[in-house]
Amino acid sequence: MSPPTAIEPGEAAGPEQSRLREGWPTETRATDTRFGAALTALYGVLGVHLVPRWDLRAYDVRQLGASVEPGSLGAITVRASIRNVGAKPQPLPLLRVTLQDRFGNRLASREVPPHDYLPPSVAPPALLSVDQRIDAQLAFVDPGTSAVGFELDACLPSRGGGVACANDTSAR
Repeated sequence: MSPPTAIEPGEAAGPEQSRLREGWPTETRATDTRFGAALTALYGVLGVHLVPRWDLRAYDVRQLGASVEPGSLGAITVRASIRNVGAKPQPLPLLRVTLQDRFGNRLASREVPPHDYLPPSVAPPALLSVDQRIDAQLAFVDPGTSAVGFELDACLPSRGGGVACANDTSAR
């Protein structure tokens, strides 16, 4: 006996329902802007944590510079922009900041959630629309003279409970 499908034959009326019947992976259906949130909530009620399969390649993260402001007590402020170059809306990503030494070696790294990089005057959108750009600003303590560079990367929660980033080899 085959496992039950999300919609049984004969119940589908429109193109969205027929795509469900054709067997889209559940994580892909969860990214649909029309019913993804409801599907994720329904699976949650059933005790299943659904992690949508968003496209990490859809983020264009650009460094806009770094500075130490007078009176900042040694805090470095990094500015960046995040743009959705994908074909559908995407959630705001975590931004991974990796500090590097003069040889490009990783000294330290952390993922920064949207509420920590959006300016206070900007309310976070539910999703980043197609071709929408937002500016990000991150502040952290100056690690000293050993850190001379940094790298930014867009990341999202992964199925295993970790984080996957656009520059990770597994995300390509």
